[in-house]
Amino acid sequence: MKKILTIAALLGLVTMLAAPASAQGATITSSPSSVSEAGEANLTVSGSGFTDDGFLLPCPGANADPAQLAEDSCDLTNLSPYTAGDWSLNVTYDIPAEGLLVVAGNAAQTESATLVITVGGAGSDDELPNTGANTQALLVTALVLFAAAGAFVAGNRKLQHG
Repeated sequence: MKKILTIAALLGLVTMLAAPASAQGATITSSPSSVSEAGEANLTVSGSGFTDDGFLLPCPGANADPAQLAEDSCDLTNLSPYTAGDWSLNVTYDIPAEGLLVVAGNAAQTESATLVITVGGAGSDDELPNTGANTQALLVTALVLFAAAGAFVAGNRKLQHG
């Protein structure tokens, strides 16, 4: 199983390198985009331009910085599935003092987008969605989403074979 996951991850990396422009059509935004203080917050996260079903997940371990996104920085227990096209999800996340990176993407790793929820007020730059055009962030996002999808599938298999 690990060998299959490794091969799939490598194929996903190649796909991401070959066609990073496909991710530029997918964007996510949040209302609110900033919270007054760290702690639990209810948010409405909306996506547009997604061509495939996928998952939305918070990544508190990334310290609100897409460049720090790693496989172990996201909360894989807090996956929220979405459907292709334009969507909106009501979610509750624990926002750390440094802010929260939120990632959306599909299991095929062909599209992804990120946004940062800030703490203590938003500047004009914080209100713009990050479309995931940063190649390094796209690659790590793809790995994180692939791991999340694998965990989701493995959990479903355990329930079915229970």
